Amino acid sequence: MVMNAVGTRLRTRGRVSVGLLGLLVAASGALAACGDDADAPAANSSGVGSAAVAYPVTVTHKLGKVTLDKAPERVVALSDADLDALLLLGVQPVGIAASLDEGGITAWAKPKITGKPALLSAGDAGVNPEEIAKLNPDLVLAGGDYYIDQEYAKLSPLVPTTAYESGPFEDPWQVTLRQVAKLVGKVEQGETIIKDVEAKVAKVKADHPELVGKTFSLSQAFEAGTIGVLRSAEDTGVKSINEFGMTLAPEVAKLQGTDFAVTLSLEKLATVDADVVIVYCVEPGLKTALESNTLFKNLNAVKKGGYVPLTREQFSALRNPTPLTIPYFIDNVVPTIAKAATAGGK
Repeated sequence: MVMNAVGTRLRTRGRVSVGLLGLLVAASGALAACGDDADAPAANSSGVGSAAVAYPVTVTHKLGKVTLDKAPERVVALSDADLDALLLLGVQPVGIAASLDEGGITAWAKPKITGKPALLSAGDAGVNPEEIAKLNPDLVLAGGDYYIDQEYAKLSPLVPTTAYESGPFEDPWQVTLRQVAKLVGKVEQGETIIKDVEAKVAKVKADHPELVGKTFSLSQAFEAGTIGVLRSAEDTGVKSINEFGMTLAPEVAKLQGTDFAVTLSLEKLATVDADVVIVYCVEPGLKTALESNTLFKNLNAVKKGGYVPLTREQFSALRNPTPLTIPYFIDNVVPTIAKAATAGGK
């Protein structure tokens, strides 16, 4: 899982996600102490660990390793990938890095949280290790945490802490899930989750054959007069849509640059034309301005009905793949893209 290193970073749950060019979007809200609930043992109704798992277990990562002598009871998750894996494995966290969503929890994770985890606010250097230590955790999950390079030196001496295996924000969601599953003693359940999510992705082509072979562009309007276009085949959002059978528009793929995104003036909007034009606008005013722009309205995709505007939540799910965001995007957005592909590809 790779992100555009110079991108706008929409911070969710203490890590950076969905980036394109621009300023860092600060996470709202400070640490929510959550009273006695934060101090109580995690309510893992399905149990952490299993009789089939023999502790101690060890996970080795790029910054070190984690060894647990027994199943953890108080777990803090510092990224969407870690939290979503933990929840799907039936384990409730005592603390999470807050997202920008209402209540500090994403729409896909909210239905699976039964307790009241402490919400940890991430600053420019990540979450304050002292605030994490107050929760008395026996494991911190940070395999998908963009800030772990800055947090690890202070955090790891206090509590066993995971990190990426490849690079910051680069591990596929499967890698992070396997880390979590091994440490909480649910390896077989983790493999079942991976198999189920991958099967759901593969099924999209069968359910929506109208997507196969269609071209698309994926962009973000983040400031007046420009648009950020995802040009790289290695971008998480581009890769996700490729898995549905679609291909990046040729003119977009030709764009040169050292980053995954290129900023274009609106005078060059013709570059993003494709069977389906997918755009996320960071503010309502930018969306209004873009949609009223004559050059945008004259794009073939827009005239035919191949334009798909994304909400922040939907864009976050697309560019922040986890075993919860992928099914969320497939269920809530793919049908809209399929309809646009039918219209725009005529």
